[in-house]
Amino acid sequence: MADRRRIQGPEVSVAPIILKSPNKIQLLDENLCRRNGRNLEDIRSIYLKTGLISQANGSAFIELSKTKIVCGVYGPRQTKIPAFSGKGNLNCEIKFAPFSCPKRRPPYRDSQEKELSQLIYEALTPSIRLDLLPKSTIDIYITILENDGTASCLAAAITCASVAVADAGIEMLDLVPACSASYINGQIFMDSDLIEEKRESGSLVLSYMPSLKEITHILQSGEVELNLTSQAIEQCTDSCSKIYSIMIDSLLLPIQNMK
Repeated sequence: MADRRRIQGPEVSVAPIILKSPNKIQLLDENLCRRNGRNLEDIRSIYLKTGLISQANGSAFIELSKTKIVCGVYGPRQTKIPAFSGKGNLNCEIKFAPFSCPKRRPPYRDSQEKELSQLIYEALTPSIRLDLLPKSTIDIYITILENDGTASCLAAAITCASVAVADAGIEMLDLVPACSASYINGQIFMDSDLIEEKRESGSLVLSYMPSLKEITHILQSGEVELNLTSQAIEQCTDSCSKIYSIMIDSLLLPIQNMK
């Protein structure tokens, strides 16, 4: 006979999931390969597709393993501000989905999202011909569906937004691929994930226009030696050139399918 005074547990039990502490996880094996088989200078495989949001003028989706980002571009449209402006206005807004991080994000915009929005604005503005769009506004909305590292997520968001702007038919000087690097124990980990990021002493995010060979934005945190920073910048520019070819292919693929 069941005891109704006690809460009856389930008939079948499941062992609890125990996550290892990031400090106890071995980042490199004896061959200096990372946990997912990448070398230190390798970036993750990239999936990039345009035209996912039918209501937007331009859109793009990017996926790097556990990092997933979608971006929609609306405009150019007429600015509602009565004052005349010889250059167009660019508005960037990034938002983390509540389920995108291990710790649930709040539904409202926090200070980190406002800071990342400003960084994306600074990285994209030099590439867009806003001087050809007087009295106009371009709105860029980025949603982080899954986050696997803040620095790599910022770099992927810049890359995705640049492709979405090009998909909207807005004139640009060049596409802007971005790449990140982490400094861990005096070594450079390219495109680090969330576990590697928790062990870093500093990070670098670089935005680059390969055709013009110009850096549009660079962000570094932590105390790092000058020679290590120079090496990280060179590796990031090389990785941006590789990402650039993927961005071009994603824009040309819909045109090739129409033929």
